[in-house]
Amino acid sequence: RKPAAHAALRSIQPNASQRSCGCRRCGARDGIMGSQTFFEAAFGVGAGAYVLAFAGCVYGSASAQARLGVSLLACALPALLATELSGGDVVAGDALAGNWLQEFVGMAVMVACTCSAGALVGHLGKAYEYAAHFALMMVADYSCDGPHVNPLVTTTQCVAKPEQTWTDGLTRIAAQLGGGVVGWRLLLAAGAYMPGDVGGPAPDARLPLYYVFLSECLGGAALCGAVWAFATTKMGDVYVRKMALINCTLRTVILAFGATGPAVNPALAFSYVFATEGAWPTLENHWPSYVAYWFGGLTGAVAMGLCWRFINVPSKSETAKIVLGACCVGACIAAWSFHLGVEADALVSDHDYAAAMERRHPLTKLLKRQPKAYREL
Repeated sequence: RKPAAHAALRSIQPNASQRSCGCRRCGARDGIMGSQTFFEAAFGVGAGAYVLAFAGCVYGSASAQARLGVSLLACALPALLATELSGGDVVAGDALAGNWLQEFVGMAVMVACTCSAGALVGHLGKAYEYAAHFALMMVADYSCDGPHVNPLVTTTQCVAKPEQTWTDGLTRIAAQLGGGVVGWRLLLAAGAYMPGDVGGPAPDARLPLYYVFLSECLGGAALCGAVWAFATTKMGDVYVRKMALINCTLRTVILAFGATGPAVNPALAFSYVFATEGAWPTLENHWPSYVAYWFGGLTGAVAMGLCWRFINVPSKSETAKIVLGACCVGACIAAWSFHLGVEADALVSDHDYAAAMERRHPLTKLLKRQPKAYREL
């Protein structure tokens, strides 16, 4: 069945028995059709120009693997438009193309804005960075009309919402990866003019993969839970309140979940590597990143999506949904902060202590003296 808007558009299209007679009504109808044709042409030209700009932005890499990846991403939107031109479902093709473009632009803007918060304020402290991050996050989200900009959010919606198709989800994720590369390249270029340093997420090499996996899994689940509880319920009726609650959850994860950077966004982490190294992360060199950002993060997103399917039922009130969603977020943060995170911090301290002991001067080793920073332990 065609959507109502599409049916309405069909109803105003003239057929053989409805030719324009020059009256005011027919003139208005012809104007509507002309505007629709102009919009479709402008969208096609604009989309093609944006893809070409994207390819030109990142195609300077000498890596053949990078060029192949950029070519595949650049071909995604024209392929969707070609589906429409070859006789496919016009409405579905338009929706996929629109979602691809929204996620592509939204991801580039989000990376360029939110990942520059610390560098813009010169890493003056948590309070300054929190305020800058919140303001820039709202700018990125509002200016791009609320895209997902995160494969975890897209995945959890595909799990919890029957109307969210996996075709649309994969289209969004592909666009997020491409937009992330553009955003990071722009941000890294602008970093030379910022008072602080621009950096990206990376798993802590001092920790076993068990902690790396659980850190991103619980962090991703907490973020997805915040999106469900605060953006899809009555809490989301006030835009600033919704964004403040989601941002507070995200900042808590960033400050508390140190085992993986953290990213809680596979597209953010992997597009950073792509932008800095000029190639897609390989399994040999970035195995912990795959374990954390993709396997760990997506596991948390799927788990939270399944939980929300049981929470979001007609028998539960809006207040109950908000409370249960907030409890899921709190449980994920508490599980890391009060148990797994404590163990991870102890392992990191032991590793640093052992490394400091190993770096001692031979005479200091002979006298069995500890490093100065650890003498009080």
